Amino acid sequence: MRLRWSKQKLTTLHWHEHEPNRSKTPSLLAQNIRPLQGARLVYLMGDGLKLPMLNGMGRTDRIDKWWAQPAVMGIGLTLAVLWTLWRVVFFSDHIDYNVNGAHVISPMFSPNVLEWDMFSGWDHPSWVNAAVLILWIPFSFRGTCYYMRRVYYRTFFASPVACWVDEPEINKKIGYKGEKRLFIVNNLHRYFLYMVIPILLIKWWDITHTMTFSNDGYGISGGTIILTLEAVCLTFYVTSCHALRHLAGGMLDRWASGISKVRGALFSKISIINRDHGFWFWISLVLVFVGDAWTIACSKGMITDFSLVLIGGA
Repeated sequence: MRLRWSKQKLTTLHWHEHEPNRSKTPSLLAQNIRPLQGARLVYLMGDGLKLPMLNGMGRTDRIDKWWAQPAVMGIGLTLAVLWTLWRVVFFSDHIDYNVNGAHVISPMFSPNVLEWDMFSGWDHPSWVNAAVLILWIPFSFRGTCYYMRRVYYRTFFASPVACWVDEPEINKKIGYKGEKRLFIVNNLHRYFLYMVIPILLIKWWDITHTMTFSNDGYGISGGTIILTLEAVCLTFYVTSCHALRHLAGGMLDRWASGISKVRGALFSKISIINRDHGFWFWISLVLVFVGDAWTIACSKGMITDFSLVLIGGA
C-alpha cells in the first residue's frame, strides 16, 4: 500500500498492484509524516496503519462537498415525514376519485381496507383511516431497510455523516452498541418484508381499477400512468431488498445442484438489481407522494384527469 502525504493532506492510498513481487505490506513513502494539530489517530480498517483525523463534529480535511448528499437526504426524509403526518392526521380527505367510471386511489391510502367486507360494520373512530391501519407496514419496511439505516445514521445521528469526517463527541462516548435497545426493531426487517409483499400485489390490483371504464371500456388515465410507475419502482425496491437476496440464496453455503442451484441463480439476479437499491428506495418514495398529490388535485377538481378508452366502451 502506498501513502502519499502532501501539504498535510491525504491524497492517495493504494496497493502496489503493478508490482507483483512486492509484499502487500503497508509502507509509508512520505517524509516527516506527523499527525495534524488537534488530530487523533485512527486505524485504516484491516491494515493496522494509523492515519490522522481532525477532532470535532464535522471537521475534516476533505475539500469536496461531502455534506451535500447527507443534507439533501435529511431534507427529503423530513419532508416525507411532515407530509405523511399532515396527510394522515390533519387532511385525510380526498383519498380517491373517479374518471369515466374508473376508480383511482392514492398510493398512500392503498389498500383501502375500510372498504373491505370484514370492516363494513365497524363503527371506527373518526381519526381512523386506511393509512392509519396500513401505512405502518411499508414505513416499517423502509425504516428498517439496510440502505435506510445508512441514510438516517448519517443524516440524523452523524454517525458518521460521511467518510473521513469526524462525528459528535457523544457518539464517541456512547460507542457502537449494535442493533440493541430502540434499534432492535431493525432485526424485524425480514418480517416487514413478508408483510409488504401482499400490499405490493394489491397495488398492482388497484391499477386494474384505474383501467376499467364505463360501458365495459378498458384503457388508461393519468392515474393509471402514475400508479403504474409507482408500482413498478416499488416492485424494484422490494425485489432488490438485501433481506430478500439473503432468503433467495445468500443463506446457503454453496449452490451445487438441484434447488440450491436455482436459488443461487436467483441470488445472482437479485444482486444485479440490488446494486441500485438506494435509487429504487428514493424514486419509489417520491412517487408515493407524487401519486398522493395527484389524487388530491383531481379529487378537488384542480386537475381534470383524462380517460383514453382502448377497448370497448361503446
